[in-house]
Amino acid sequence: MSKIVNIFFFVGVVSCFASCTPNSHEVDISGIASDVNIKRFEKDLATSLREGSITDLTSLRKQYGSFFDMFTFQVLTIPQGNDSSVAANLNLFVSDSEIREIYNKVDSVFNDFEDVKKGIDLFLRHYQYYYPEKVVPEVVTYVSAFNYAVIATDSVIGIGLDMFLGEESEFYPRLGIPKYMSEKFKREYILPSVIKGWFQSDHEQSEVKKEFLSQMIYQGKMQYYLDVMAPLLHDTLKTGYSEKQLLWCRENESRIWSFFIEKKLLFSSDASEYSKFINEGPASSGFSPDAPGKLGAYMGWQIVQAYMKENKDIKLDALITEQDALKILEKSGYKPKR
Repeated sequence: MSKIVNIFFFVGVVSCFASCTPNSHEVDISGIASDVNIKRFEKDLATSLREGSITDLTSLRKQYGSFFDMFTFQVLTIPQGNDSSVAANLNLFVSDSEIREIYNKVDSVFNDFEDVKKGIDLFLRHYQYYYPEKVVPEVVTYVSAFNYAVIATDSVIGIGLDMFLGEESEFYPRLGIPKYMSEKFKREYILPSVIKGWFQSDHEQSEVKKEFLSQMIYQGKMQYYLDVMAPLLHDTLKTGYSEKQLLWCRENESRIWSFFIEKKLLFSSDASEYSKFINEGPASSGFSPDAPGKLGAYMGWQIVQAYMKENKDIKLDALITEQDALKILEKSGYKPKR
């Protein structure tokens, strides 16, 4: 089953590793083979042009399997039809002057892809450590004209490189993308985006109970998943916060928790009340201008970390599949830091 995971904000260059908090998730992956192969779909699609048409659609389909269909029919929304019709529409996309401009920029920014490959390789080796029985996904890059940062099938993770061109890229202001979003559109955020995208492809947010605590814990699970899959990744890249914002959260954790309790938000099923603390945003209402967005996600992360520290016999998969958010909160023994 193919899934589109719409994550714009979250590989990482090796220099960005080294978490800003003590890490207890490092494991021995030295015996796990390193064989990641990142396939450049955008390059293969472009070079398949011959005399104004894509001449080898069958070869592309064979090489990319379900990803080809997902990209063509779901991302680009090209109508399904015979090969000549599909090829003609793909040709229109690749040949468009604005798309060519995006392609050229992607080629320039990602001419050297080794840092990206190293980051993803470490993630996939950790994934094999925790899920040895599961299929290790292939990794494919693409250009979607700023529609999707990460997409996934059951066996492929796709990375939309045009969503990681750097915060100073001229494209993002043209599209009216706010600065708080575009400042995360850089290569350092590819790795956390990939990991979160893969998590969401297996555990969809739409299936989580529409209640603030459940949504908080879901976000906390995803952050914890990042902790174990990329244990040396800096916390700023995991959260999307700046150092200053992360420090604010740590210094005001008790205040955030008290606010949620006093406003009776924890068990609220009114998305209009709690979504502003779950979704991306430049700030969080009810707090000082220094407070970042997604404070509910940050607090969910603290609860899940406490739960796993308090219950050392709980395995990663058991944590993620546990649907009782209140049980996790109660068994976490969570107390906000003061």
